Amino acid sequence: MNEKEQSILQRALSMILKPVLRLLIKNEVSYAEFAEMVKQAYVDVSYEHFSIKGRKTTFSRVAVLTGLSRKEVVRLTKDEGKTKPLTATPNRAQRVINGWLSDAEFLDENSNARALPIHGDTGSFAALVARYSGDITLGAVIDELLRIGIVQRIDKTHVELVSTGYVPKTDELEKIRVMALCTADLLNSAIHNSINTDEPARYQRQLTYENISTEDVEKFKQYSEEKANELLLHLNDYLAQFYPDSTTDSGSGHRVGLGIYYIENEQQSEKN
Repeated sequence: MNEKEQSILQRALSMILKPVLRLLIKNEVSYAEFAEMVKQAYVDVSYEHFSIKGRKTTFSRVAVLTGLSRKEVVRLTKDEGKTKPLTATPNRAQRVINGWLSDAEFLDENSNARALPIHGDTGSFAALVARYSGDITLGAVIDELLRIGIVQRIDKTHVELVSTGYVPKTDELEKIRVMALCTADLLNSAIHNSINTDEPARYQRQLTYENISTEDVEKFKQYSEEKANELLLHLNDYLAQFYPDSTTDSGSGHRVGLGIYYIENEQQSEKN
């Protein structure tokens, strides 16, 4: 890598890291703790993406790839199993929400999620949970969705969906889990497009305008959210036809989807 390429890569990495560091500092994660996470990630990626087909990846090879000592690689490889990684598989509560938004049994005449009676053989929250949560009980699912603010009770016998998707409102750790998965998905697609030039590009677009007034920002924020919700609900309906049995965990196939995110930054004046 020449000096110009290295400079561009370093500036790109700085842009990516700064929002992450805001989160880490807010949650009192020190530089030393972050550095240990980075070491572990270097080792994990070396094994996952830089193994030579048909050959066992040795500690020495990972040390060469990462710049870490062989002793550090051995330690980090053994430590890997101690920390359970975040899963990219939707949790059972998220499956219930997806089903609520796409399954005709739980929609009204305008294809919106209906308020549901908690109990009943059909068209009820109990029926929804039985169909989409696997072996998780009705009580466990409703307690979790109430706790994170995605559903609310209308009365003692009915519940309704508060948001048009799996958007945790009250659980900070669940918000971080969702943020991590969304960010990783975006970066994986962007990096795929950057380094896999011989393969079809993955869809990656954004639209930005400058010098927009505060009043018009609020108009666009509301308008873009409405349109994004419409698209995601439509795509949820479309994908649901290929995923008829939401209780099955086969572990095979592909994880697919589309992410949309809102952008807003204050413009900074050029410094002399």
